[in-house]
Amino acid sequence: MAEQPMMSDVASSSNSSSMASCKKYDVFLSFRGEDTRMNFTSHLHEALKQKKVKTYIDYQLEKGDEISQGLIKAIEDSHVSIVIMSENYASSKWCLEELSKILECQKNQGQIVIPVFYNIDPSHVRKQTGSYEQAFVKHQEDLRCNKWRAALTEVANLSGWDSRNRTESKLLMDIVGDILRKLTARYPNQLKGLVGIEENYEQIESLLRIGSREVRMLGIWGMGGIGKTTLATALYAQLSPEFEGGCFLTNVRENSSRHGGLEALHKKLYTELLDNESHCFDAPLLVPQFVMHRLGHKKVFIVLDDVATYEQLEHLIEDYGLLGPGSRVIVTTRDKQIFRPNDEIYEVKKLSFHRSLELFSLTVFEEKTPKHGHEDLSRRAVSYCKGIPLALKVLGASLRRRSKEAWESELRKLKKISNKEINNVLKLSYDGLDRSQKDIFLDIACFFKGKDRDWVTNLLEACDFFAASGIEVLLDKALVTISDCNSIEMHDLIQEMGREIVDQESIKEPGRRSRLWRPEEVHEVLKHNLGTEVVECITLDTCNLNRDLNLSSNCFAKMVSLRFLDIHCSLSSTRFHVYLPSGLESLSDKLRYFYWDGFCHESLPSNFHAEDLVEIYMCRSKLKKLWDGVQNLVNLEKIYLESSGNLVEIPDLSKAEKLRSIDLSYCKSLRKLHPSLSSLPKLTMLELSGCTEIENLNVHSKYLQRLYLKGCSSLKEFSVTSHEMTILELSYTAICALPSSIKYNRKLTQLLLYGCNNFDCTQDNTNLSLVQSVPNIIGHLFCLEYLDLSGTIVENLPESIKNLSMMTLLRLNDCRKLVSLSELPPSLKILTAYNCTSLVFSQLLVFEHMLQNCTPSLSKQYYPKQFEGGCVVFPGDHIRNDCGFHTRDSSITIPYLSLPELCGFICCVIVSEGSVEGHFSCSIYQDSKQVGMDEGQLLHTTLISDHVAFLFVETCDHLSEIPFKFEFNYSQKTEKVIIKECGVFPVYASESGLKLFELESITQIFNESQSRAIGDGLTEIGVDGSNNENGNENETWLRVVRSSKSSITCSILLPI
Repeated sequence: MAEQPMMSDVASSSNSSSMASCKKYDVFLSFRGEDTRMNFTSHLHEALKQKKVKTYIDYQLEKGDEISQGLIKAIEDSHVSIVIMSENYASSKWCLEELSKILECQKNQGQIVIPVFYNIDPSHVRKQTGSYEQAFVKHQEDLRCNKWRAALTEVANLSGWDSRNRTESKLLMDIVGDILRKLTARYPNQLKGLVGIEENYEQIESLLRIGSREVRMLGIWGMGGIGKTTLATALYAQLSPEFEGGCFLTNVRENSSRHGGLEALHKKLYTELLDNESHCFDAPLLVPQFVMHRLGHKKVFIVLDDVATYEQLEHLIEDYGLLGPGSRVIVTTRDKQIFRPNDEIYEVKKLSFHRSLELFSLTVFEEKTPKHGHEDLSRRAVSYCKGIPLALKVLGASLRRRSKEAWESELRKLKKISNKEINNVLKLSYDGLDRSQKDIFLDIACFFKGKDRDWVTNLLEACDFFAASGIEVLLDKALVTISDCNSIEMHDLIQEMGREIVDQESIKEPGRRSRLWRPEEVHEVLKHNLGTEVVECITLDTCNLNRDLNLSSNCFAKMVSLRFLDIHCSLSSTRFHVYLPSGLESLSDKLRYFYWDGFCHESLPSNFHAEDLVEIYMCRSKLKKLWDGVQNLVNLEKIYLESSGNLVEIPDLSKAEKLRSIDLSYCKSLRKLHPSLSSLPKLTMLELSGCTEIENLNVHSKYLQRLYLKGCSSLKEFSVTSHEMTILELSYTAICALPSSIKYNRKLTQLLLYGCNNFDCTQDNTNLSLVQSVPNIIGHLFCLEYLDLSGTIVENLPESIKNLSMMTLLRLNDCRKLVSLSELPPSLKILTAYNCTSLVFSQLLVFEHMLQNCTPSLSKQYYPKQFEGGCVVFPGDHIRNDCGFHTRDSSITIPYLSLPELCGFICCVIVSEGSVEGHFSCSIYQDSKQVGMDEGQLLHTTLISDHVAFLFVETCDHLSEIPFKFEFNYSQKTEKVIIKECGVFPVYASESGLKLFELESITQIFNESQSRAIGDGLTEIGVDGSNNENGNENETWLRVVRSSKSSITCSILLPI
């Protein structure tokens, strides 16, 4: 069943459109019977009939001088009048009266008039010469002569057709084509009455490429009820008149399913394409070569509506490329798979809420907006339909002329019982699936909507559902979509349809359904042991419980087909829980996915066989162990037992050859791991953070990539090797040294040692202490990108650190014994060193790198690619009065500056002491137009004194020589920080291209007290503390001067 066209009678249609749509005839033929009735006029009439143009022709012989009232009515009731001017046309007063009436309708009604000069010179008509002059000799006593003469002159001056310069067949083709174009323009645009479709017309027309001689097919694809048939109907009505033949086959899916249905459709298609010629093909569904030869010379427009299979399409049009040049074929379908790789496909999208409300209102109220007092009810109804035109029309029709109480009742009902008519349309796509595809669809509808596609595919593959190909089929049939983040999505109405299918398995007894997801039904089935062998999947969010749920030990005994069990809590905590007072006797051996958050028994049933199990999640459980002995875990990929505080042992996992991830974090009773972990060939992640009882650890797994040991506060000794290790997290452990074996982890990118404060720098053993071992080890960690030594007692870093060419992040926060820093890697982008109270900035190397990696470069050539909006923060409490421009407000306006070499500004703020986390930004305006903006982030820390934070803001080109206005803003997560002062300092570029922060070494600026030339016309002024007028030894004053050309080009206060 195809969707019915969603035509809406839009009340606001123009008057001309309304008039056009109510005319009885398309064309009125005015002609002199004795001249053309048996030849040209009859041929023209037949050609118009073949094009389905409704034409009025008067077969009666002319009688008398006056035309009948019926003829006058026919003229008035036509869009177009064709006046066939022939040799004896003017001799008939009847014809002349017809012409006068036609021209009257042209003037008063806008009727189209087309003259055809058939074997006569148009000038004879215009000037009434030749046979027309002789005719008027006979009419000279008639008082209407002047009117008739004027009419003939007027019609002869209109654009028309002259038979003398073309063959009659060519003349007929040209006239019919002209008529079709004019009628197409005269009739209302079919798309204008279709809500939400008109705006798509240009895109569809571009895909069809009407006018090109190539043969093209367009597939219109989308879910059921989305409006595919509506769109195709409108396109056919709009475009088919431009073609030499056409056919619209409706409901191909439904009609093909009947006995002989496909043959009947096949016959209808070719009969209509051949102008209703009846053909008896020798073999069903085979087209004779001569028929295809004829069609190869005919430009046709074909629509095949609601095609379900490729076979249907192939039987109806085996090769549309054999049709005549310029032909077009439109195929609407729910299954993208029927198309060939090069076919153009247009996906019909759901309506926006605004358009949905408009269509709904037109259906219910015959107006574009809801009736007063029904606004909220209408919005609720539209929200339910989720942009599906069919649903909007069906629901709207059911609510028309009903009371508000009935509306409320119907909307409440829809929350529990889906609309049958809508479901029947949507279900057609489901009916076309095979058994495993139906299982996949129902699993997604009941459980996996919004879940990651790869995860769902992997889990359903383990259920022998052939999920990789099955999900592709669902995509092709528009039953599901994939989001940008790779999650599987499904329209709400399709999901309702799927869940309704499951409900129909057993309307009164949920325990006899294959899938259970409603909390109240799961509660009933589990509490009263109502589950049966039919049940395959159960999910329960304990947050939806209104009381504790106590289960009997055999509550799952009958559910031998259970493959998916998910008992979870969607919130951080819940008031009510699921308990097993008598333990658990059995579980289905067919379980693939087992998730029980807060499992309240000490182990799984002894008779449970986990051979089919793929993932097990038992976080916050009361488990002491999973099971005894060795299980044949050939399919197990993940074990997550996070925060199972009673867990004391891990079973032998030697047969779990697919196991990839193990999470035992915060299992605080766990003292050791089973040796089999080192033999797992695919283990890539081991999470042991917070396992406070583990004292030593040896992990030697060939493919282990991530090892997390954060907070293993008893861990003193460990050894780990892996060819694939990328992350090693050792923060807050009790280790005293790094093992020498770490150097074999050549792919390590992150080494985190935050809070490891037990390192003994004087310890002398085979495993070197951190300070001593880093020089030897770090040189081998070629891929290291992130090193965190925060909170350790390191005094310095090794020189070899500069060789780590991939390092971008180095954290040294709270290294209170850190005295100095050696040269850092050139690749470093972020360096944080909060609360390093012993750090001496004598060489200012850290400052150099903070300028390079935390502050945007002043070079327009590299900004912003090299720097990403960082900021530099140093202790300091004020900005010098004689430096740049400053204010205690949140904005400042500075006067006109020299523009040619201005490349930006240093923007500076004084931040008060306190807890800091947030961003400060500076925006630059000229004449209310933003010409520059940047922001810097202050990471979470506690400032023990006021600090200066500054960043560089680049300005755009084409600045005006008018004042600049600067606006400062601070967005923060805390309320303890105050912006005390703001400053702005202009930065100029030199003619040689040198800029302030492109100097070879900022360190040299501070160490040299004398000026030195640094470029053409540039002089660098060093630092001299005696020049400090305020006597503040903690202030540094830097100036770069272009001595030969201008005054100060850059002034920056850098408190250190």
